Amino acid sequence: MSYLINKEGFKINKKVRLVWAILYYLFLDIKMKQADFLEKVKKELCGYPNIPKALDDYITEATKKGEEESLIPLIVKENERKVVWERIDNRFKKACKITKLSPEKLLIALDFNSKDTSLGQIDAMWAELRTIFFLNDLNLYDIIPLKAINKNNEKSADFIAKGNLHKYVIEVFCKIYKKPKEKFRPITITGQPSNINFKLFQHYIGKALKKTQLDDTAEKYSCDKKIIVMVLDDDYILGPLTNCEYRELLEKISTGLKWGKDYHFSIITGVTTWGISDVENFIYPPIF
Repeated sequence: MSYLINKEGFKINKKVRLVWAILYYLFLDIKMKQADFLEKVKKELCGYPNIPKALDDYITEATKKGEEESLIPLIVKENERKVVWERIDNRFKKACKITKLSPEKLLIALDFNSKDTSLGQIDAMWAELRTIFFLNDLNLYDIIPLKAINKNNEKSADFIAKGNLHKYVIEVFCKIYKKPKEKFRPITITGQPSNINFKLFQHYIGKALKKTQLDDTAEKYSCDKKIIVMVLDDDYILGPLTNCEYRELLEKISTGLKWGKDYHFSIITGVTTWGISDVENFIYPPIF
């Protein structure tokens, strides 16, 4: 071999092998730390009966893949995990009580896939949980999650529900925080739309193209009312916009689209995960 013949070559190969040895032991150290972390998580989750096993599977998958997503950074520190587990457990407990489903069946109904750890996937699930609470606060009942794609390979809206002598179909989408290219300044209410307001309006209108699957689902389940819900998880919007501006924005969307009185437009504010508290939610036209 070359390192036996060439002294300089031996030195080079020795350094290379040393580097590889260091990298290998670093890799083993990371794996051991991962295993220790996942073992602790699994043990801790046994004390929270409302957190479904699929969430534990998701954490394992995301940790091993090293994916950039929103849950893992919140549970890395051992002294902070208890608060996170308690909030998740309470949210599932509340959602299961409303939908009359077990935690495992609720996740299945929400199309949650523990192997899909791509950015935004778990946030979509939190958004649908928030929507369940929102619909319940509107005094709607028989809230049923729908599969995104049915057996006939047709796209469906997210929920159906009943209330006020009507049957509703609900479509949900999220706007998750993305680092802005410019720093927004505090908003003053004027006759012209603010920069943030205008961007939010454009985002909402773009998602309103889901009207077709909303109408198709409404026809299938004999729903006479439709609701489009945006779950907003964007600190750069939550802070500057006032309650009045949210309501004006929804009225502007309703007026601009001209879909008629049977379509309701909503914004659920606050973070899609757990946040410190839930802030106000808005719907136009109002549901009485």
